[in-house]
Amino acid sequence: MVYPLVFPRGELGWNINMKHYEEGRSSKYTRVTQLQFYAYRLAMRSDFSILHHSGKLFQQYIVDAYVKTEGSRLNYLHNNNKKTLRIEHYKGLLDALNSRSLNQGVRTGKLIILPSTFQGSPRHMHQNYQDAMAMVRKFGRPDLFVTFTCNPT
Repeated sequence: MVYPLVFPRGELGWNINMKHYEEGRSSKYTRVTQLQFYAYRLAMRSDFSILHHSGKLFQQYIVDAYVKTEGSRLNYLHNNNKKTLRIEHYKGLLDALNSRSLNQGVRTGKLIILPSTFQGSPRHMHQNYQDAMAMVRKFGRPDLFVTFTCNPT
């Protein structure tokens, strides 16, 4: 009951067993991800939305949704790190991190290596940088740097 003014009828939030019916996929029910739920909830529609017109409470709702979604993604990586993500390939990296922490006298907790598919992780940023440099190598240095801005009002 954090947002009773925004959801006065007591609409339910996301839960892990939430189902979505898709006709194109042989009429099967699939699970709704947290990101899909919040994307649907935050979508602009033609009718009036009390959520979009609630000012700072709307901003707080967006921040809470983002934190919950990122937290669940990190929790998934924490719980499924060794089984499904093939972390055994990073054994040398883990050994280097452990030896560096011992040499510097730093106590570390459980080390979790974020995959390059996790947006915002150092490996993701490095992969994006490498992709950009490959484009420069193939097509040459850019001549123009163009930016666009949009003022919705």
